[in-house]
Amino acid sequence: MEEKRLDRRTMRTRKAVFEALAGLMAEKELRHITVQELADKADIHRVTLYKHFLDIYDAYDQLEKMIMSELGIMITEYGVNPTFEVYGVVCDYIRENATYFKMIFSPHASTALYQKVQNMVEGLNRMIWSESFDIAMNDRRIDSAIRYHSNGCLAVIGGWVTSDFAEPQAVVVDILKGLDRSTQAYVRTLLNG
Repeated sequence: MEEKRLDRRTMRTRKAVFEALAGLMAEKELRHITVQELADKADIHRVTLYKHFLDIYDAYDQLEKMIMSELGIMITEYGVNPTFEVYGVVCDYIRENATYFKMIFSPHASTALYQKVQNMVEGLNRMIWSESFDIAMNDRRIDSAIRYHSNGCLAVIGGWVTSDFAEPQAVVVDILKGLDRSTQAYVRTLLNG
């Protein structure tokens, strides 16, 4: 597909398609969504959909890339810091893009997407923690701690999203900070002992 200049109208159309697709995927699997259904939900014509995407799978791939890229940049930007700012920023992003995250944590979602998010979070945590603690990541215990931390954070966020944000965001951020502090303390004991 040729590269198109992203003017405001194009960006609005793409956002409408991404929102519609994520909303539909929170209800059913991608393979059960029709082009017409997606176009109707996005409030665009089928022809318009095809001007921007090859098909539903292309729209999904681009949506997935966008989410992964934005999350990766956000997590990398904040890294490990004493104020744990990243959790508030990530929770703000999740609330602002609730439809996407309801899709990710939906039982109808592709397990491949969840696995990609999980792998990205673990990989970024390994990189950030390796740099922050100046450690080589060849200790199985440290690797397990990072996996525990990453999966724990995703489980907390997933529960928050699937409960339709029932918990106040401040409570979720405090839980995430607690997981971080506990895991970092454990890693420090491994390094010092």
